[in-house]
Amino acid sequence: GKVDAEESVSLSSEMPGTITKINVKTGDQVSKGQVLAETDARALQQSISDLETNAVLVNQLYEKQKALWDQKIGTEVQFLQAKTQKESLEKKLATLQEQVRMTKIISPINGTVDAVDIKLGQLTAPGMPAIRVINFSNLKIKADVAESYAAKVHKGDEVMVKFPDTNDTLTTKVSYS
Repeated sequence: GKVDAEESVSLSSEMPGTITKINVKTGDQVSKGQVLAETDARALQQSISDLETNAVLVNQLYEKQKALWDQKIGTEVQFLQAKTQKESLEKKLATLQEQVRMTKIISPINGTVDAVDIKLGQLTAPGMPAIRVINFSNLKIKADVAESYAAKVHKGDEVMVKFPDTNDTLTTKVSYS
């Protein structure tokens, strides 16, 4: 048989890029939501900075145009243009911020880092194995039983499991038959 984790995830970057930061090593305990590694996000950060600068002006123009429109001054077209420009900029900012989030490899579970398959400066892409996290608090032992013994093994039967690599044993009950 084999020991199998119910929660075992192999993580990869959601965005292609160069690994700029690795925050964990094999054996580290990690929490759900923890940033394990990051790829280069400088270009995205610069774009966000530029848009935020523009957002100040666009918001001021919108607020002024709205105040005029509320006083029945100006045209509806001017108000709608200012509103559309503001909303468009907000959507672009949200998109870039989501892309920055995607440059981070984040653990979806609590667990232990089982493998780190990336190095600083390495190029990575979605689907390339980067880091594996396993939750060792929820393990199962899965074993095959020969058909000739299948009728003799029942749920709740006590069994002794031997781990030859560690020279250890465990007594437990069968949870599936």
